[in-house]
Amino acid sequence: MKDNAKNLSKHDNLYRTIIETVKDVTSVWDMHLTLIYVSPSVNDLLGYNSEETEEILRHWKKSDLKNVIAPGSMKTFSDTVGKWIKENEKQDASERHSPVELELIRKDGSTIWTETNNSFLRNRDGERTGFFSITRDISERKHALETLLKSEEKYRNILENIEEGYFENDLAGNLTFFNNALHRAIGYSKKELMGMNNRKYTTPETSKQIYETFREIYATGKPAKIAGYELIRKDGSTRIYDLSASLLSDSSGRPAGFRGIIRDITESRSTERELERSYSKLQNMLEETIKALAFTVEVRDPYTAGHQRRVAQLACAISRNMNLSSEEARGVKMAALIHDVGKIQIPAEVLSKPGRLTTNEMGLIKTHSEVGSNILKGIEFPWPISEIVLQHHERTNGSGYPYGISGKEMRVEAKIIAVADVVEAMVSHRPYRPALRINEAIEEISQNKGILYDTEAVEACQSLFSKEGFAFTKQNFILQ
Repeated sequence: MKDNAKNLSKHDNLYRTIIETVKDVTSVWDMHLTLIYVSPSVNDLLGYNSEETEEILRHWKKSDLKNVIAPGSMKTFSDTVGKWIKENEKQDASERHSPVELELIRKDGSTIWTETNNSFLRNRDGERTGFFSITRDISERKHALETLLKSEEKYRNILENIEEGYFENDLAGNLTFFNNALHRAIGYSKKELMGMNNRKYTTPETSKQIYETFREIYATGKPAKIAGYELIRKDGSTRIYDLSASLLSDSSGRPAGFRGIIRDITESRSTERELERSYSKLQNMLEETIKALAFTVEVRDPYTAGHQRRVAQLACAISRNMNLSSEEARGVKMAALIHDVGKIQIPAEVLSKPGRLTTNEMGLIKTHSEVGSNILKGIEFPWPISEIVLQHHERTNGSGYPYGISGKEMRVEAKIIAVADVVEAMVSHRPYRPALRINEAIEEISQNKGILYDTEAVEACQSLFSKEGFAFTKQNFILQ
């Protein structure tokens, strides 16, 4: 018996040491909710000394609980106490109660959040003899949760108020979440939209594009975009969107679906198309202007009729061989079509003179590049047409006209037209000489490569005739 008593005493001391050491507050109450025991940790929890705490807890039924329990938790406390009393009257009441969260007021006026778990105490006969409670400080957890909820609420409000549509769907493409903007964009009710597959509100072409894009995102894990995403509204109308999407993962990091943002570009796409039409119209007007200017030269100089068009044809082909951009090549073409427009000022009898020109007549002819440049300065082209026309008789070694600039100072477009101009002129009939053969023209530019003519332009021209079978067309050169 003495050994048993010693063992019990040791166990009691051990349990007491554990209870009085842990930070959680342990308390024992009888069935009338009278305090029997409370662990010393309650003093740290509430900030009172032992006597003050004991006074409060032993006489809690008579004291003003407003000094200990925050107003927002008073009803929770009253309901909990009432539940304890009612369950005491029921024989089938559960042994454990749900945790109770209360905001308590400390002695210094600050508040803390606590969580209390209660269970019944029973004697050997199974009769209830009281309550056993464990209370812990959950302020940090509560504040962290409140911060998280506020953050979630903040971003949810942002998500619900942005103009872009936000969505989340599963791996099969079924909607699992979306914001108000997406709901408005598609026109279906939120109930109709939830779980809807993207094939329902996209064209077959767009649906295929989405499938390929999402498959790429799934395989690489990298975000992707779709430009010109066509979305079919409930009323059957179609809107155009840009879509940006990324992979959605579950808590284990495994792919669970996709999330994305769609932005309506219907109006901007329409504006772009209108601008393209306007630009195309402007281009056509410019081309017609250039054709009209070219025609004026051909009317006054019948011997060079078609010369500018054929030069443009060859110059355009040289530009492609030199890998100029499409816009640069177009500028070469336009400038070549009117490179001799300055001859409009030269008397017709000089232009069509069958014999050798005098020094004065040759000087007059040499003014045509500068005259042409001055004529074109008044027209706003999207290319430096005036400057190209001015330089098309300049030479790499500085021996050309009107200013004798060298190759480094010449525009590449002018260098190309210079080569095309010489080749076309040599293979065409003139009143003072018959047409030469193409190999003679190629020999001329080859011998003077890097001297009179740009090396790259000459080699590109040589390749056209020797490897690509280039030939001047007899019909009028058509702008493309």
